[in-house]
Amino acid sequence: MTATVKDLIVAGDATGLMVLLTDDPPLANVSIEWGPDGANLSLPLHFVSDMVFDGTLAADRAVPLVDALIAAGAALDAPHARHGDTPLIGAASLSVEDVGLRLVAAGADIAARGLFGATALHWAAHQGLATLTAALLDAGADVALPDSQYGGRPLDWALHGWHEPAPGDTRGQPGVARLLRAAGATPRDGALAALDGAEHAAMRAALTDPV
Repeated sequence: MTATVKDLIVAGDATGLMVLLTDDPPLANVSIEWGPDGANLSLPLHFVSDMVFDGTLAADRAVPLVDALIAAGAALDAPHARHGDTPLIGAASLSVEDVGLRLVAAGADIAARGLFGATALHWAAHQGLATLTAALLDAGADVALPDSQYGGRPLDWALHGWHEPAPGDTRGQPGVARLLRAAGATPRDGALAALDGAEHAAMRAALTDPV
């Protein structure tokens, strides 16, 4: 039986994926059913990050798969059917930083909004992804842009992620905060008051040290 796009991504077989997509490029934009009873539906570019996040796919095999999909014409900015996240937003929210970096380099829309009206920069800040945050800022991402549901700016998201870590969190939020401040972001009133205690020293310094 011929391997499918899903099979090849799960196996981390970039060479096999490239061969399959060379013969049938439209497969790069056909959604994949996965998870219990096939309840989840992701386009292949997003599915790569899904598989890294859940531990099925080794992180170091992700970028060659993404390269094969991009070469075949995978839509960089196609929104997820359920929550609207683009592959770049998905990579950021799932802490698959190398994939996010590759998508930024490939020209993915850094201003696209997904779940909660958040951009990739919001999610990179929340998850503490300093390298991806730097790449997004270099590409022109807006540090003052509020999400559309909570009115939170990327620095607010970094602080939220610091206080309430989500799956995939890296604890890199202080480094992210420094980058955002250097790009012009300022903490909201009361942010420092919520950082009392030795466990918050790194984030408190990130918000108060000269930049």
